Amino acid sequence: MTSAPWASPGVRRFVFGGYAGLLFMMTHWPKVAIPAEGRWDLPVHAGVFGAWAVLFISTAPFGPARSPRNIARCVPVALIYACLDEGLQAIPLVRRVAAWDDLAANITGILIASLIAWRFRSESKA
Repeated sequence: MTSAPWASPGVRRFVFGGYAGLLFMMTHWPKVAIPAEGRWDLPVHAGVFGAWAVLFISTAPFGPARSPRNIARCVPVALIYACLDEGLQAIPLVRRVAAWDDLAANITGILIASLIAWRFRSESKA
C-alpha cells in the first residue's frame, strides 16, 4: 500500500499560486517603510524565498515533485524569479529599494530549501 501525497496536485498549485501572489504584492507594495534598525529582514528574505522554492517544487511542473529532474529544473526558475522580484523593486513607480544583500538572501533561501528538497528526493528504480 502506498501513502497518499499530503495534498493533491491541484491543491499544491492553488497554495503556491496564493503564496506567490501574496509575496509579489508584499514585495511591490509602493513606498513601504520598515521602522527598524539593522538588517533583521535578511533571514526573513531567505525564509520567504525558501518557502517559495519548496512550494514551487511541490507543484511538480517538470515531473514528479520529488524527482531529481523536477527539483533541478525548479531551482533556476526560482533563482530567475528572485532576480526579477528584486529588480522590479528598482522601478521608480514602485518606490521601493532593490538591494544586492536582499537578493543574496533570497538566493540563499532558495538554495538551502532546494538542497533540503534534494536530500529528500525520490530515487529512480530504473
